[in-house]
Amino acid sequence: MDLLKKLRSIYPNCKLRIANYFMNIIILGPQGSGKGTQAKMLAEKFGLEHVEMGKLLRDVAKLDSPLGKKVHETINIQGKLVENRVIEEVLDAKLDGLPSEKGIIFDGVPRSESQREYIERKIAQMGRKIESVIDINLPEEETIERLSKRWVCENEHVLIMGKDVKGVNEKCPICGSEIRQRIDDTPERIKTRLDIYHKDTKPVIDYYRGQGILIEIDGRPSIKEVSEDILKKIKRI
Repeated sequence: MDLLKKLRSIYPNCKLRIANYFMNIIILGPQGSGKGTQAKMLAEKFGLEHVEMGKLLRDVAKLDSPLGKKVHETINIQGKLVENRVIEEVLDAKLDGLPSEKGIIFDGVPRSESQREYIERKIAQMGRKIESVIDINLPEEETIERLSKRWVCENEHVLIMGKDVKGVNEKCPICGSEIRQRIDDTPERIKTRLDIYHKDTKPVIDYYRGQGILIEIDGRPSIKEVSEDILKKIKRI
């Protein structure tokens, strides 16, 4: 940001896009891998816009519109991934409003080759490119165990049953609102989502590995240890 301020002080009327001075990252990983937590930490550390695909879709699913009802049926009832056309529509609305001087961290997208192609095409139009792709790995058994214990409150604070709250009738310790388990966080739906994720996302991971910008992370250690590993490896790219 210091560089940006200096450039603007020297060239106050310059309209040149300078997005490439800023970090643009993708973070991937199965549900429960902690990618959302790590994405938030990276966004705060580097001043990035956190584009959280899951939250964007959950917000759309709450809308009383044909699109909202369709997304709700797909993610909350069927436990499946949303089709690419909808992903692109939602991301277009989000990305078109971003300031050029702010980097981006994509959280949970792209999950397929077509989504990858769309994102790379879209950000190229914005004068950007992807610098790093973080893939957080987690065994399937641990994914299911983690998500089965995950609860959220009305304000989307993520809580761990047995740790942050002890019973289903407790209130959120952060904001005091009611807590609930997400509709798609049952073992059966978790397994369905994992199968789809691994099948569709493997080609994306293989592609970025071939580009030499993939950072592979073990998601089993603590949040702090995973964060330290990510920061250490980002500096090598």
